[in-house]
Amino acid sequence: MDYRRNSQGGGGGGGGGGGPDRRHNYQGARHNRRPYDRPRQDNREQRPVQDEVGDIEKRLGGLIIRVGDKITPTLETNLNTLAGILDNDYAKHSATILKSLKACILELPMKSAIYGTLTGLMNAKNMETGGHIVKMASELLQESLDKQLWRNVKLLLRFFGELVNSNVILPTTLLNLMGQLLSVLEEPTVIRVCARADCAVFLVLATLPWCAADTRDRNPHDFEKILTSIDNYMIAREEGDGIEGFEITKVFKDSQCPYVQEESLTLLWKQIQNLQKDDWDVPILIKPSQTFDPVLGMASQHELPEFSFPLHTDSTSYYLPAPLFRIFLGEEGDQTSSLPDPYSISHFIVHDNLTDVLCLFEINRKECAKYLFMVQYSYAIGTFADSSVPAGTVAKPEDMETDTPAVQGWSVDQLLAEVIFTEMFRLPKPEFKTVYYSSLLVEVCKSFPDCFPTALAKAISKLYDRLPSMDVECAYRFWTWLSHHLSNFGYLWNWTDWSAALEQPVDHAQSIFIRETLEKTIRLSYYERIKEALPVEFQQKFLPAEAPGPSWKFESPDHPYHAMASAVLNSLRAKNSIEQIEQTLESMKNAPRLEDLTPVQREDFIRELFIECVLMLGSKSFSHVLNVIERYLSILQRLNNTPEARLHTVKIVAQFWKNNTQFMGILLDKMLNYRVVDAIAIVKWVFEPEVWQNEWHRSFVWDILKNTLNKVISRVAQVKDKLIEVRKEAAGKELDGYSYFFYVFLLELVIVVEGVENTLSIVNREQKEVFLTLYQRFVEVLKGQLRKIEESGENLDENRWWEIGLGWFLELGRRYSKEVTTFSSTLEAIVFSVDNETGDAIDPRITNIFQEICRMEIGQSIEMN
Repeated sequence: MDYRRNSQGGGGGGGGGGGPDRRHNYQGARHNRRPYDRPRQDNREQRPVQDEVGDIEKRLGGLIIRVGDKITPTLETNLNTLAGILDNDYAKHSATILKSLKACILELPMKSAIYGTLTGLMNAKNMETGGHIVKMASELLQESLDKQLWRNVKLLLRFFGELVNSNVILPTTLLNLMGQLLSVLEEPTVIRVCARADCAVFLVLATLPWCAADTRDRNPHDFEKILTSIDNYMIAREEGDGIEGFEITKVFKDSQCPYVQEESLTLLWKQIQNLQKDDWDVPILIKPSQTFDPVLGMASQHELPEFSFPLHTDSTSYYLPAPLFRIFLGEEGDQTSSLPDPYSISHFIVHDNLTDVLCLFEINRKECAKYLFMVQYSYAIGTFADSSVPAGTVAKPEDMETDTPAVQGWSVDQLLAEVIFTEMFRLPKPEFKTVYYSSLLVEVCKSFPDCFPTALAKAISKLYDRLPSMDVECAYRFWTWLSHHLSNFGYLWNWTDWSAALEQPVDHAQSIFIRETLEKTIRLSYYERIKEALPVEFQQKFLPAEAPGPSWKFESPDHPYHAMASAVLNSLRAKNSIEQIEQTLESMKNAPRLEDLTPVQREDFIRELFIECVLMLGSKSFSHVLNVIERYLSILQRLNNTPEARLHTVKIVAQFWKNNTQFMGILLDKMLNYRVVDAIAIVKWVFEPEVWQNEWHRSFVWDILKNTLNKVISRVAQVKDKLIEVRKEAAGKELDGYSYFFYVFLLELVIVVEGVENTLSIVNREQKEVFLTLYQRFVEVLKGQLRKIEESGENLDENRWWEIGLGWFLELGRRYSKEVTTFSSTLEAIVFSVDNETGDAIDPRITNIFQEICRMEIGQSIEMN
């Protein structure tokens, strides 16, 4: 375990490389020169002392990071040796050692037992060193609580649990800490938010698998008090229906899901209860501290300070893991032997470790792929089946201790696929954007080509089969991911496996999935490339007959207004002035051919004529159309000075780009930015009969709507930030002792603040109007279709339009739950109270979703006996 080398020779700079001509260990014994060493021909000064110290600290950190990368029979020896090295060097390099331990505790969650035991051994050698580590972890825990870094809190609690096993702290000390966290269960009902209590209970339950056996044996009384407190809460939670939003965040419909969809905290409590029946024995977890019981038992223990759970505010966020999501089941829907039983604590442990790694290494997908596969080596030998690692992949022999490969066990490939899809499909939103999970899956496939792609293909097949029961947002993420994934592997896929979709209606879930996947792959590539990759029968059903392009209404010479449109188009091409264009349009408005039209119809015609020509001239690229829009922006804004005109313009753009929905969305977004159209116009367009009757099964409609709502919300946020900035600037000025010019400046600042406040009032009002319009139109359409379906005698559960419409109604509520809750009083009074047409109450299948959205966002209290 030599980690220090006394080097002579210079360090290279720039493009050159400098290296030592001799390699020594710390005592000066010479190593054999390696093939890549080159003797120096020049005489350079010895490296500065600080460089040598830096090398030593780097190697110390490397040893701490790599220890226990793989569970082998030599683990205990390595831990003991490393503890001795760290003890010897702690006085000189304490900051480096503490920093490395801190990083490992928080970033290598699968090795909690390793670092708990290492701390115990260091504490046994030097109590003061152990005290420093405990103090560091304690300060970090309170800081994480204050900043609501719940993953850090969970991992630090787990580390403290391992410190109990290593006799660094007493069980009573850890149980007191758990009691401090669970004190939120005793808060007054008026401020006890369910999500807050759930988070505290989860943090405690997530710690127990690592330390429950030792803690129970050494302090059974206080241990039972903790369990009783949690049990009472879980009973009250179930009886009080305190699981906010779970029903509206299920990935599959219960009636068609092949397994029971369990809420995460409920599932964890069942897993803990099963662990209790097994006498708190967790076979998959390693217990290196037991090997050192004689040594650790002689060490002194440390106390922990008091910890406080952060106070609840409107901005406080809490954490729970994703609900149970399963892909790989047995033939009869039962448990498969390749994965842990979902009701066993092993399921929670491996899923939790993999999820943590997936989230912690988000900034580096290559490292993430490496550590995701290394997780399997952190459990007892035999837990996972041997997963062959091809040469040249991210898992290098020097990066981990190597020994006997695992025997038959669980499939790490299937487990990893299940965990990644669990996070990708998490509702109401995943922790990261879909592109991260997509990039990670690409990286894992390329790094482990001999094992993982097979499991991934099997997962895709199973998820495809379940599409009819899948939530519309999850289906959207699924085809968005698959299109990106295929683009990284030459668009190769065995489409014939999905030939049954050729006989399905266009709005069937699997038909929609294939069409949307192909539409997005065309955006990532080009039409002919995708067409070549498809069987002929798939081309005929799922691809348009021609490549995406514009649809100019006046293109045909036989069109009655072709000559007028050509004249306007030629004027635009000639870059005529705004005045010349306006004169041309005015003369056309009074043309004899339009005598039979009303003034309103003439305005509509001129608007359509001009916008169609602008779009046609700019159809080559986005830069072309933006140049034209900017050049004639004043004309566009004048032609769209009423709500009816703006809605008409949205329809014109949608018609022009009906064969290229990507361009349609981008053009509407740009026109929204230029204030040619407004958000309300786009919202109204989505609920026009020609759209909701024919296009609601197409994702581009909802993409445009979501983008529009995001713009509205973003504008409010920007104005709020600006107001905070100018208020802070105004508050920092003092009046006393300044000149007349300062008073003038301050007065101008006050005027700026008032201006921003007025702007905020305007954008808030606009946001409210947009969401009110959205829900008025949406509920109106849903009510009308519901009456029509019931009058026809059709089974509502089998009506695809209703399923899609209600699915997006739910998704928009989840996605914008904060805004929906903010305006809930207005929405409830105007939209969700009474049907204005019949005077009856709104159908509960609609209002229940609205109420669940509000409950999910606000949270509710739970009465405890």
